[in-house]
Amino acid sequence: MAIRAPALGEKDPSVTAGERSFRVGWYVTLKRTDGARPEVTPDYVARQGRALRVVDVRDEAALLGALGHVPGSDWVPLSEAGTLHTKVNRFEPLVLVCEDGTRSLTLASWLEEAGLELVAAMRGGMRAWRESGLSVARDPELPKRKGVLSPLPSWAPTDSKQAFSLEEIVEHVGHPRSVRWTKLAAFLLHGRMSCVDGRDHVAVVGSPGGDAGELVLAFGAMEKLLGAPLSPKVIAELLRRRIEAFGRFAFHTDTNAGDRMIAAIRADPRTAPAVAGLSDPLAFRQFFASPPEQYREGLTDIMGRAEHVGCGHLRLSLQHPARWGIREGLTRDVLAAALNLRWQGAQELEITPLPGGHSEGAVVNIHVSEELDAFSLVPLVAPSISGRQMFVNHPHVASFLRKQMARWLSQQRDLCGQPPAATALFEAMQTLHQQQLLATLGELAAGLPVFDVTVNPDGRADVKQTGSIPLKA
Repeated sequence: MAIRAPALGEKDPSVTAGERSFRVGWYVTLKRTDGARPEVTPDYVARQGRALRVVDVRDEAALLGALGHVPGSDWVPLSEAGTLHTKVNRFEPLVLVCEDGTRSLTLASWLEEAGLELVAAMRGGMRAWRESGLSVARDPELPKRKGVLSPLPSWAPTDSKQAFSLEEIVEHVGHPRSVRWTKLAAFLLHGRMSCVDGRDHVAVVGSPGGDAGELVLAFGAMEKLLGAPLSPKVIAELLRRRIEAFGRFAFHTDTNAGDRMIAAIRADPRTAPAVAGLSDPLAFRQFFASPPEQYREGLTDIMGRAEHVGCGHLRLSLQHPARWGIREGLTRDVLAAALNLRWQGAQELEITPLPGGHSEGAVVNIHVSEELDAFSLVPLVAPSISGRQMFVNHPHVASFLRKQMARWLSQQRDLCGQPPAATALFEAMQTLHQQQLLATLGELAAGLPVFDVTVNPDGRADVKQTGSIPLKA
């Protein structure tokens, strides 16, 4: 089959920055089989929140059977699903699910040929969803909604600043497509810590700066206890080992910082030849994933400048290291190590561009009601409702992961001489985290209401408004 060019909506004024960012992420994530049929992974589906529609095409008995179904799914049996292209808007994202991905893959290919731009099968079907450690539903009401498609919310402009109400937060965390659940053991192997940034349309476990922010935090606490800085070489090796030990490592930038960075790259004689003729966003994504060797040193310098870092937490820690409790240059060393490791082929390392404008309307702290264990279910919470944004922070899960990081770092004796004891390092990390969290939210979330959400293993959530972030003096 002929594969159409990606429809990013760059020249369509009705396509908001958030929706355009979603489309870029879709096309970057989308994989094709040898027969050019489109599919996405269960992890991708789990993280999309309300941004896409999931349609199960199995028979009725399978919905409530051993495999269950993806929470928030619609049901259109395969015998009727061939007409979905007449019921779904051309640019509405649609993911099809069957038992093992085989039948849904054939259907996705047919619907793409019929005109749908954003359609794919979920790779491996419900078997892969369960094997990924993601929780399932067996909603007895789903068979009664045969053929009914849930509405997708409209994309809001990214400058639509509006504070969330308690009722809106309650509705959001209670929606089956806003919150997905994964086993903590699976998250440790396959998950990633995302930033609290509300511009991300995917469901997250959030902490300031995401994985990169947590590593800067850990190294900052470690340097305080050691009384000496870690060298760039040691930082690079620790990052390499960290990815081998814990898996995926992610941080984000944004399109505004990206535009400034591209302008700087075009203007710098060290890097200008590398991007001559590049203009398409997808082409730039492919270039930054693996630039030619001779340009990497210049790119590392340019990409590590504060004005070119789109994560507010990381940028602020670059600009004001003392206020964020770290030495000058630490954040830059971590970012440089991450870039170079990615360019060496570490596919587990992800750099995600988000839309440029902030419009968060709340800070939402996600607490887990019970003590965390390997079998505990962890909630992935979408930080936006189609463009309306909220900062999402997971203090309970982040604290658990910090304890694992402290124990791991305390074992890296060949690199750190006599590293701090795990307990002391964890306590130092927790103290530094509080300092950094208050500093970051004080800059990015001043005046916003704060909601504390306590989630229970049965999916029930208790929501309270507990105050607001102080206004800047």
